[in-house]
Amino acid sequence: MAEQKIPIYSTTFLLMETRLMTCAAAIVVFGIAFVVAAPSEPNLRGVLDRASRWVEQFEGSFVAVVADEQYDQFAFEPTSAEASHRQINSELLFMRPEAGEKWMAVRNVLSYADDGEPPIAVPNSRDRLTRALGDGRAGRTAVRRLADESARFNIGGLARNFNTPTFALQFLDKAHRDRFRFRLEARDQISGQDVWPLAYKEREHPTIVQANFSDTELIGRIWTRDSDGAVLRTRLELTAKPRAGLRGLETVITVEYSRDEKLDRVVPASMREDYVERDGSRRVSATAVYSNYRVFETSARIVTPE
Repeated sequence: MAEQKIPIYSTTFLLMETRLMTCAAAIVVFGIAFVVAAPSEPNLRGVLDRASRWVEQFEGSFVAVVADEQYDQFAFEPTSAEASHRQINSELLFMRPEAGEKWMAVRNVLSYADDGEPPIAVPNSRDRLTRALGDGRAGRTAVRRLADESARFNIGGLARNFNTPTFALQFLDKAHRDRFRFRLEARDQISGQDVWPLAYKEREHPTIVQANFSDTELIGRIWTRDSDGAVLRTRLELTAKPRAGLRGLETVITVEYSRDEKLDRVVPASMREDYVERDGSRRVSATAVYSNYRVFETSARIVTPE
């Protein structure tokens, strides 16, 4: 799987609109007629626009925020009876490198441990974000490189650098939304909250992700809260076709969101990944858990909200 590719395109796409007709019922009480309108169901454009506004607000305010990530990866090889296990501890920084640039999430790996062995600290990692963000433009370039550098700690022999929890949010960003065809599905619930699932399928080329050195269309679902458009779950599916001697690959990444008490907002809580080579020869499963959200000030000083 080659380097993640996230170009910005100027495209036009008229979103299909699901129009739901409201019905009225006449009720007669003591000879007086009342007309009661049934609750209106939202249409596709309404749900999509509200979710896009939430993502825009999220990206605008969720900048220079850091979370702790505990990332457990399991690799299953056909020649081994047991899975190999690596636990990776990182800082995950959410940022916009410079004004006008794309909002992004960057993983800074602090340590890793294989199969229950003592953790191995990554040299100079503790102060890497502080040094980078305090070094102007050159430092911000260094921060961007962390997205690729952190990928070398993944196990299982399957190259990937788009495994960050907020990756799918950009599909609702106005800069990328027209790349996808959306479909509104039936109302659902997550943790007792009403949500609307938005099924999506990528329709523009070149695609955002290049897998096995070729275009790979993304599909999946985004569950957005009925009350305010907040994203509570994302699911991304990727199917890489065999090419140039590389095996095909099936990928599913699911992210759960929940409210963080300190930041008083919805944030990524966990991420589940499954990668399966299509001939069944290798499989990688991973779970990441996010905690201790705090603000990383521009002065390179960590501030934990009270």
